[in-house]
Amino acid sequence: MDAENTEVDPDKRGAVCCPYYSDAEYHLQLTPRAGSLEVPGIVDVKVKVLEVLQPITISQVLKVTLASPSISLPSTMILKVYDRRYAKDLREFHDASDLSAESERAFRTFMSSEDTGSQRNLDEWAQKRIDDDNRDIEPLPEETEAYLAALLTSYYENEVRVYERISAMQGKDIPLFLGSTRFIESTTHPDTIDANVPGILLEYVEGVTLDKLPASALSASLCQKCVYIVQAFGDNGILNQDVRLENFIVTSSPTSNRDIVMVDFAQSRLRKADEDDEQWKRAKWSTDEEGAIGYVLKKKCGWDYRPTFKYMVPAED
Repeated sequence: MDAENTEVDPDKRGAVCCPYYSDAEYHLQLTPRAGSLEVPGIVDVKVKVLEVLQPITISQVLKVTLASPSISLPSTMILKVYDRRYAKDLREFHDASDLSAESERAFRTFMSSEDTGSQRNLDEWAQKRIDDDNRDIEPLPEETEAYLAALLTSYYENEVRVYERISAMQGKDIPLFLGSTRFIESTTHPDTIDANVPGILLEYVEGVTLDKLPASALSASLCQKCVYIVQAFGDNGILNQDVRLENFIVTSSPTSNRDIVMVDFAQSRLRKADEDDEQWKRAKWSTDEEGAIGYVLKKKCGWDYRPTFKYMVPAED
């Protein structure tokens, strides 16, 4: 369903209008990556939504155009926001209640109270959910919302860390990371913009994702390049738990000097400081990022994928 069709009058049924739709305009506070703007420090940026990229599953991915004068940013970009209210797949998976004006008021009251434990971090919320489940205790709707907010914030932080870690790959194998964002206000539906929702601004990469291409369009060199990108993540101490065809874009711009770009690093993490070589190899082997793309491409187009077994760990007796 298009975002335009999800708007509901907030005075009817206590519904909450979705602020993410074509032609919406946002006023953002942008913290640019080092060296990405001529003006250092935090800047105000205005953008207008050209397209809401579908489907919306976890993060909202918006193709936007720059509406601010004298800002040295591309005219077309991707704004990715981490809003628990519209993280469709996560809400369904965690049995979150339907959104309403009443439920949002209850959530904000819950979060503003110091007596509810609302300031737990993600690990603490996850542990509480496990403990409650073991005791057959149903979480309060506000607790589920708080957990989702913490989870989406962690996804945002993951992506920023990954982009910063592999800055040398930006503009080549991954999009350029232009900076982090927060909403200031919106000229349309200002009451539904949440200033606590984080986001990132990225280079817009024109193209088609691998899952939508026919097998005949996939060359051996293109398939091998996908594996090389995944291997480079490991070489930079990154574990990516969401390697799939949908996260590779085959570029179609005639001015592009690259053929494939990888996106979406929300479910990635950096190697921990206290993670020894054996632990790191086991984490990489159990995830098998290389196989997650290599074997799938082999099945899709018959590519002769040959695994490297770089992180192979002998089976325990």
